[in-house]
Amino acid sequence: MRSEVFERREPLVVRLVHAGEVARFNDLLDEHHFLGHHLFGRVMRYVATEGDEWVALVGFGSAALSLRPREDYVGWSEQAKRRRLRYVSNNQRFCVLPAGRRPNLASAVLGRVLRRLSPDVEAAYGHPVLLVETFTDPARHSGSCYAAANFVCLGETSGYGRRNGAWVHHGRPKRCWVYQLRPNAPALLAAEFDHPLLLSKANRKAAMTDLNQVVIDGEEGLLAKLCALPDHRKPRGVRHELAAILLVCVAAMLAGAHNPTEIAEWAADLSDEARLRLHLRRSPSSGLVVAPSVSTLQRTLRDVDRQALDRVVCETLAEEVHKRRNGGGGEGAGGPSSPGTDNPSSCQEPAASDDGGSGPAAMFGVAVDGKTLRGAVQPDGRAVHLLSAMTHDERVVIAQEEVDHKTNEIKLFCPLLENLDLSGALVTADAMHAQRGHARFLVEEKHADFLLYVKENQPSLYNEVVCTPPEAFGEAYTETGKGHGRAEARTIRVAATPDGLVEFPHVKAVVRIDREVHDAKTGEERWDETAWAVTSASTSDAGPPRLLAASRGHWGIENGLHWVRDATMGEDASKVRSGSAPRALATMRNFVISVLRLAGARNIAKALRSISRRPALAFTLLGL
Repeated sequence: MRSEVFERREPLVVRLVHAGEVARFNDLLDEHHFLGHHLFGRVMRYVATEGDEWVALVGFGSAALSLRPREDYVGWSEQAKRRRLRYVSNNQRFCVLPAGRRPNLASAVLGRVLRRLSPDVEAAYGHPVLLVETFTDPARHSGSCYAAANFVCLGETSGYGRRNGAWVHHGRPKRCWVYQLRPNAPALLAAEFDHPLLLSKANRKAAMTDLNQVVIDGEEGLLAKLCALPDHRKPRGVRHELAAILLVCVAAMLAGAHNPTEIAEWAADLSDEARLRLHLRRSPSSGLVVAPSVSTLQRTLRDVDRQALDRVVCETLAEEVHKRRNGGGGEGAGGPSSPGTDNPSSCQEPAASDDGGSGPAAMFGVAVDGKTLRGAVQPDGRAVHLLSAMTHDERVVIAQEEVDHKTNEIKLFCPLLENLDLSGALVTADAMHAQRGHARFLVEEKHADFLLYVKENQPSLYNEVVCTPPEAFGEAYTETGKGHGRAEARTIRVAATPDGLVEFPHVKAVVRIDREVHDAKTGEERWDETAWAVTSASTSDAGPPRLLAASRGHWGIENGLHWVRDATMGEDASKVRSGSAPRALATMRNFVISVLRLAGARNIAKALRSISRRPALAFTLLGL
């Protein structure tokens, strides 16, 4: 039997070159690499070692400014390339030293360095790398080590190079290779929106998710739907498209503007390029892109078809929620974009803003509640009142109706939910909507369940619910929490109702919720209250934890939407009251809050401040 002797070697380790080793790194490249040690751009230097011995050197720098095979491979526009070229790194030097010249070492070194390249670049320069490119000279070597490391050969260059700022034909075409550090890297680099992988870790956590999943622009996005809105303005003298003006309003509100004056000032400060991204027109006389004036914004908001605008915005948001619930969120959508709430300590929202619908006990819930725009007082002395539907988990507004001054919310409950797919949902509403017609509508027509609070406005129902025998209730379930200097305990008890116990259609259970609040430091009781509700959900399908989560999720419309619109976006302080303007601005506030929620913002006030410092994020959120 022939014996074979294998040379025992130290483990192969790839690491960054330390500052004190750069001179040695450069000297070895000058000695062993025909191009020498010169690296340019955002440089990363690596050394492969076996014990104390250096066996290979790898150098990275900035990507080539123009490379036709790469542009065809990625498929990005010139504008996208300018914005995202930094996410491509160029392997400018790869040198296997004499001590490492043996089979398979080159591909082993490449594999190790590529696995750590993106985090290292992010630590050094604040952004990751998604794609690596390199060149080989066919006259010197075939590039077999790159092929072995799964690089893709894109073909040959045309034989030009830059010298002293000009393109010079050197007549030596190079082979171009690329390697994807992330799946679908070309699609991420060419996409309209910045994927979260293109953001720093801090920004990823702060606000953004895969905005390519929030379909705003494009054939089926918000812009196309806004273009379909009826424009009641007289054609003569119209300078800006209606859709462009509404986009300006939304983008400005994302950047912190609250009223037409602030919106106009924000638009006036934009560059021509930014205004073009908002689809504003270029003046034929001056050649400049014109921003809409305050009076233009006021007239447009006053005369816009508010019902149609609400429908367009809510449809866009509802489609996004539906897509995510059916697994269409895409890569990155399940991380930062997971349902969250504003941080009460940093945003000063009520403690109830904690998400009661998270975790395995969460249900697909929709909360219905109304809000009065206190500053939008109409000639008859009443303020504009809006009825909204918001999802519990995402806290996204999916429907809104304006309550006529001659009626109340009750008559708009069914029209509000008419066009929504509520199959399997649990709709929650306050005591005003504990109506028999609402219950039949939800269960019989929408195939949904309800959780409706009960108060003295329905005396017979209330008396019957309150008189439910204590022994009928099952085991109590309690949750506790702390916030804003108080400790809170919420206890729920559920009693399955026999037929005829409650004179209300489709009721299967009576719910009692006791809430006790104490001072977190002293333990002194501040207040306690008891709430009663009825539900069509059976106790087998929705036990106490789920119903308590749904109850807390319902109040998210108060502290996660209405409170944010008031305290953060100044809605009640706004004196805009003419025509459609109050509702149009409220619709845009809903859209801004909902898009930020979908983008992963847990604190709306913080997200708006962040965008005010970096206006480009507003364009990114809108896909412009």
